[in-house]
Amino acid sequence: MKPLGYRSVTVLDGFWKQTREKNARISLMNVYRRFEETGRFSALDCVKRDPPPHIFFDSDVAKWLEAAAYLYHDYPDGEIKNIIDKSVNAIAAAQLPNGYYNSYYQVYKKDKIFAERMEHELYCAGHLIEAAVALFEAGLGDKLLLVMRKYADYIHERFYVARDPLFTTCGHPEIELALVRLFECTNERKYLTLAEFFLNERGKKPEYVYPFFDSTYDQSHMPVREQTEAVGHAVRALYLYIAMAEAGRISKDSPLLKAAERLFDNIVNQKMYVTGGTGSNYFGERFTAPYDLPNEYAYAETCSAIALAFFCESLAKAENKAKYHDVFERVLYNNLLAGQSADGKGFFYTNPLETNISHLKFAREVKGYPYQPIVERVEVFDCSCCPPNFIRFVGRIGDCIYGEENDRAYIHQYISSEANIGKLKIKMNSGFPYDGEVKIVAEGTGALGTRVPPWCDKLTCTVNGKSVTPETSDGYLMFEVKGMCEILLNFNMRPRFIYSNENVSQNCGRKAVEYGPLVLCAEGVDNGNNLRNIVIPSTEHAKVCRDGIFSVTIPAERLHTSDALYSYRPPEKEKIELKLIPYFLWANRGETDMQIWFM
Repeated sequence: MKPLGYRSVTVLDGFWKQTREKNARISLMNVYRRFEETGRFSALDCVKRDPPPHIFFDSDVAKWLEAAAYLYHDYPDGEIKNIIDKSVNAIAAAQLPNGYYNSYYQVYKKDKIFAERMEHELYCAGHLIEAAVALFEAGLGDKLLLVMRKYADYIHERFYVARDPLFTTCGHPEIELALVRLFECTNERKYLTLAEFFLNERGKKPEYVYPFFDSTYDQSHMPVREQTEAVGHAVRALYLYIAMAEAGRISKDSPLLKAAERLFDNIVNQKMYVTGGTGSNYFGERFTAPYDLPNEYAYAETCSAIALAFFCESLAKAENKAKYHDVFERVLYNNLLAGQSADGKGFFYTNPLETNISHLKFAREVKGYPYQPIVERVEVFDCSCCPPNFIRFVGRIGDCIYGEENDRAYIHQYISSEANIGKLKIKMNSGFPYDGEVKIVAEGTGALGTRVPPWCDKLTCTVNGKSVTPETSDGYLMFEVKGMCEILLNFNMRPRFIYSNENVSQNCGRKAVEYGPLVLCAEGVDNGNNLRNIVIPSTEHAKVCRDGIFSVTIPAERLHTSDALYSYRPPEKEKIELKLIPYFLWANRGETDMQIWFM
């Protein structure tokens, strides 16, 4: 499936235009200021400072540059352009004659270049390559692209030709997918060859891993084509899997592509939260055992949600299947969107599915207490990979809407937009995520497929004013367009229960409430704390409110026992009205209890 790129899509008024504008007008500059204050941009000059920059500052700046490139297409800004130019010039001026560039190693550890496998050296190179491609494709010049091609040539010479570095594969995958992207931009075959080399060498021999982890942590425990279970650090894993899917598609490497598909199925069937989050444990930010999905201590890093969405896109390019876009939608409207505050300034690194403020307050008072998630978004972290990653994803949201395969145009995500795809001109007005009504006006001659979300159990459709029952195929409604065609779809959004597999021990016997693509949650600020004692018998009499913050009110029961710690008397039931809001909007009104799964 060939996706239609964001530069060929105009996002129209609606939820996503508002979100992109917020990120262009507020988030992008606010993150830049925080990064400038913390020395990330000044480090680009490669001048020795005390304290030295972090080993992955380059990647933070690179993702910011990539985000700026995507947003500049629709929101040109002179100040942003000046920052881009200044940053690119700094990198070009500091690049070593042989092509190497890293603001940490070439200043502070010159004797350790390509010697410390786990320290993000090639990871930073990968993100800089992605930024260079994004700037070039956005029409913002080829200067960084030329710089990074020279660096990629040097990496190729050292790792593939001479093979003299002290490690073979990077401890944090990213360079692999970046090299594939560089190949697609330049058509220079050696970049794809190098990406495949890094993929093929992973797991063939033991390589250094942090002493407190084993080789599953960075997915180097076995050759990639033999891997069947998602393991280790979730972001590292998913960046690797993206590269496997991309290289497998381009090179028609069926075993590599099949391995990527197996790993996807393993994630979504055993290791993914209902919010689309991945990585359930703070120790190693990692995948753990099947069905090990704790709620209160869920890690579910924002970057891993973004990586899972990218993985869905990569697999869909190899073979378009509705299931990839279904998971993309789940990630998009839940774990991913939860990564940013409503005002566009704050961000979450982790995304728990439940909070208990009394537990957190106790933990904060005990020195050395194990991990506790933050419950209010902040503007910058020590490890600030998530803020620019979030913005770059939002900047390129147009990439995920349309695709073409076998002479058929497809609509994957219902985002108000217009585009030309194949022989069709399409304009779409969508009420998502709060309303299930979608109007599609297609003009031209050709075939069109529109995805049916898995949560939709009642669909109505009219074509040019007449009620129809379209043919369905592989999760898509199929239409033939001749001339002007107006398609009205109503996906009948309503509150409905979603149930967890019984092997997820914390959720056995519980259910969550969804509304269309949105997972809903309750907050203590609306319902009082101690949300674990609430029972929702039915969604039959739920009421939807679209004024102000979107919410759903459902009749429920709160259980009460005696004051005794244990009692022989069954709990009494108090009838209440439970207020639920979209999960992605939680934690915007101060610290409060929050819960998704109910009795």
